[in-house]
Amino acid sequence: LSFLMKLPIYFFGDNHFSPNPHFSNHKKIQKMKEFFNLIEKNGGSIFIMGDLFDYYFEYKKNNPNYFDDVFNLFEKIKDRGIEIYFIAGNHDYWIGKKFRSHITQAFLRDQILTVGEKKIFVTHGDGLLSWDKGYRLLKSIIRNKIFIFIYSLLPKSIAFHIAKKVSYLRRDSNRIDKKNLEKIHNELINFARSKWIDNCDVVIMGHYHHSFYFEENNKELIILDDCSDKKFNYAKYDGESISIESL
Repeated sequence: LSFLMKLPIYFFGDNHFSPNPHFSNHKKIQKMKEFFNLIEKNGGSIFIMGDLFDYYFEYKKNNPNYFDDVFNLFEKIKDRGIEIYFIAGNHDYWIGKKFRSHITQAFLRDQILTVGEKKIFVTHGDGLLSWDKGYRLLKSIIRNKIFIFIYSLLPKSIAFHIAKKVSYLRRDSNRIDKKNLEKIHNELINFARSKWIDNCDVVIMGHYHHSFYFEENNKELIILDDCSDKKFNYAKYDGESISIESL
């Protein structure tokens, strides 16, 4: 992104707001509201790094109103001058016009931000590990326009049931086995190094539902923890440095 984003920029993601009425999102909504109240006086921009929703599929018309509370918060914060940017995760790639109408700009691919003194590579983080081959194949299928069109023809109740099953199966994929933690971090560090070689200063991602920080030769890798009903994790970039914070 070469255009000027308003500073400071706040990064967060992995809220996993559920469309299922049996799972209350109330506490998560309250946490996000507290966060918005905290930042609105300073202005700036929000960059959501994917998996805002546990499942999101947008139809051309008659979309379910699962997430109106979230969209209403977006509208309020936008009215106060806060810009909202979004990069798709593995749970909420199928966004459309309705979603885009509530934010400033949405992206389906990784982005490089050139703002202030840093060049920041932003990715959700899914599919980066060497053993993610099966998932990378699945990802290429479900993001295919033909697949999306066929899926959109399914009755909404059936589509939602399928999505719940897939979401449940994928839920364990980002839980970290402590035995493999070092191996995972080493792979992500090597991924970050490949971006540092391309003159990026910071690589920031979510997806892994834990916090990790690595610095090498004044270059940074940041893995942000999720935004749960108990803790809202985020990073703040003021144009000079980036800090990891929580609410």
